[in-house]
Amino acid sequence: MTTNKGQAALNDYTEELQKIVSCVARDVCFVYPNREGRQALAWSQGPVKLKRNDGGVLYIDISQEIDDPVPENKDAVSTREYIYSILDEEQKDLIGFHYHPDLDDDPVLYPHIHVYADADKRFSFFNLHKRHIPSGRVALEDVIEWLIVELEVKPLREDWKEILQGAREKFKQSRTWA
Repeated sequence: MTTNKGQAALNDYTEELQKIVSCVARDVCFVYPNREGRQALAWSQGPVKLKRNDGGVLYIDISQEIDDPVPENKDAVSTREYIYSILDEEQKDLIGFHYHPDLDDDPVLYPHIHVYADADKRFSFFNLHKRHIPSGRVALEDVIEWLIVELEVKPLREDWKEILQGAREKFKQSRTWA
């Protein structure tokens, strides 16, 4: 029996991301063909609901595009873009972690953050939602940890720290750019 290293890499990658998200939500990752030679990853049918320690609610909308490792039998997955959007309980944007160098209507080539603070008069002058604040590459596990630690999202697993640290180590070993 012949095995495809690419299919194994894709399965491992999606299982790892699913485990990361399971720290805060029970939603399931969907993988589907998107653009030529790419697979898209998303959770649920829209933003994933997160419960905060104080009873409040936040949402995260997670999407990634990866090169499909299956056709070329590659043993690793390459991320081509990601968008992690944090939304308030009315599902209005709060902050976005983006990397989308091929997006035609916003061709910013570096990883960046958008801050949606224009409703606050102190920030309206700056149009921060339109600005691309350089961030370096942001891993999903770092966003999930930030949600738990800084925004007090209630973890669903007692072992969330170990899961996120393990994922971070795997990410550091296999990444092709910082």
